[in-house]
Amino acid sequence: MTTGDETTGEPPQRGRDEETGGADADGISPVVSRRREEGVEVLTLSGELDITTVQDVVPVLDDVLDSGADRLVVDLSQVSFADSSALNLLLRTRTRTSLHVAGPLQPFVGRLFEVTGITGVLNVRDTLDDAVRAAAQRT
Repeated sequence: MTTGDETTGEPPQRGRDEETGGADADGISPVVSRRREEGVEVLTLSGELDITTVQDVVPVLDDVLDSGADRLVVDLSQVSFADSSALNLLLRTRTRTSLHVAGPLQPFVGRLFEVTGITGVLNVRDTLDDAVRAAAQRT
């Protein structure tokens, strides 16, 4: 059994899977896509959001906010896991722009939001269309 490059003794390199938009081959890092819809910036995340992977989202989010986006929808419908660092990121984002979160939330994420009571604070909507419509109306 080998554990790295036989010639250099280096550990194996974990590459990026281009097909998943930047997620590690194991599929754990979040995939982030960005688009504009009805005058609202939309970030779609998928995969897992934890203390390690949330750092992959920060540069994209900073680009959106630095571009002057005053309305933002974060689509979490494809996020299978989130922890307190993801909640922290969303709460910090809420202080910088009008934030809406799109679902439907996966069971673990929905439970986290329910237990923490954060659903109302983050303007969680059942669908992406509902979230974009609400953000466009600035509600």
